[in-house]
Amino acid sequence: MDEFEEIVEIELDEDEFDIEDDVRLTEIYKLTIKLIEHLDRLKSQELKEAASLMIIREIISDDRVLMGLATKMLQDLSYGFDDDPTYSS
Repeated sequence: MDEFEEIVEIELDEDEFDIEDDVRLTEIYKLTIKLIEHLDRLKSQELKEAASLMIIREIISDDRVLMGLATKMLQDLSYGFDDDPTYSS
């Protein structure tokens, strides 16, 4: 991961930290859509899978609660419960 961090430098503007949560969530959503589009453009399925797993790992980090929520969501998706409007996890 360190080699990727060296390649991709993200500049954070200190003024960005003063914005409201709804504005921040909107920006996160826009960036997520762009990220997914870039992942979809990868020709190699293996690279797409590796990049996706790397992103998940970075987001979850050491947050055990988030890890549990992500695990439950993935289980629901794999069993097809996400399409059932009567199902509540």
